Amino acid sequence: MRFIFVRHGETEWNVTGRYQGQTDVPLSEKGRAQAEALGKRFADIHVDEVYSSPLKRAYDTARAIAEPKGLPIHKVDGIKELNFGEWDGLTKEQLTEQFGEAFVKYRIEPFHYPMAGEGTLNRAKLRVGAALEDIKEEFRHTDKTIVVVAHGGILKLAIFYLLDISSRLYRCIELDNTSLTIIDVEEDRCILRVLNDAHHLDGSR
Repeated sequence: MRFIFVRHGETEWNVTGRYQGQTDVPLSEKGRAQAEALGKRFADIHVDEVYSSPLKRAYDTARAIAEPKGLPIHKVDGIKELNFGEWDGLTKEQLTEQFGEAFVKYRIEPFHYPMAGEGTLNRAKLRVGAALEDIKEEFRHTDKTIVVVAHGGILKLAIFYLLDISSRLYRCIELDNTSLTIIDVEEDRCILRVLNDAHHLDGSR
């Protein structure tokens, strides 16, 4: 089976550098345009199933893929964005000022030091992994193509989970808005085919 992971389109909080977490921030005007370009990108890509975070910035991005193909969108709580609790809505500068060492340590070692809401990224990785295992179990031994639309942090955890790579690379990877990352799941391994491909936005980023 094949996973195509897609990050949601841009929001105003992306532009202003605010932590969004599970606050249900909508797509910006540019984000909606990005989703439209994404839908055109998928016109010639076969898709069997579409899964999405229930947050509207992800769900509305998923609609651009699913609706032209007449596919339903399966909402999955396990791939909802990280829960940053009281950090939501604040910039890095504000968080450093208000929470000091606790935030700085999280930024440096997010798998070891907790965020305000969910705890460490290890805990979040467990729920993301469980959601992926549910999907894998449903389509095991098939050649289905599964689109998963979610959030940058969550999708990085999904990549690390499937490829079993070191958490130390977490801050070395960025996923652009509406980018595609493709991983093939085989019987004995997972293969990274594409990482952070957003060429459908060329000239409009």
